[in-house]
Amino acid sequence: AMVHSSPAKAEIEGDCSKAVGTFLTKNDLDNNARAGTSRSLLVLTNGGHALRFDSDQRAAAMDSRSFGDSAGTWRCDGVDNDETVRLTVSTLDFTYPDEEGYPGQIARIDVTGTYTPTTETMVLDGKLAFLPMDSDAQEADALSKASSSISVKFTGQRIDLPKTP
Repeated sequence: AMVHSSPAKAEIEGDCSKAVGTFLTKNDLDNNARAGTSRSLLVLTNGGHALRFDSDQRAAAMDSRSFGDSAGTWRCDGVDNDETVRLTVSTLDFTYPDEEGYPGQIARIDVTGTYTPTTETMVLDGKLAFLPMDSDAQEADALSKASSSISVKFTGQRIDLPKTP
């Protein structure tokens, strides 16, 4: 297995780059037995950027507040002998204040998992937490400072282009 540098230091190259692309994901969330599901587009670039666009931004099944698009970073944690790419993704977005008096917050998602090139399937598990606007949500240990977190699981497939005419 090969470990590559942080995306801030170098582009994603070699076998790790097989995980670069856009994926349609199903997102399962569990907040102390309160379950929710949404769909997302998850984009992983060869520059180490991660972008996420969620279908539940207005309904917010796991929280009453609406939220925005997510952006962050990803890294390759290695490639197994069967070419499975192990990866970590961290994204941030913002919740908006609502009529019930909830303040805006920073939402952070940290997930780890795999991308299997032969099936073009991604499976990521991790946590979602809400942090105060004045927190250091960009720090690696930000989720450990959150008062609570929600379990998340993303399963996705790479978006295919239409066949060439």
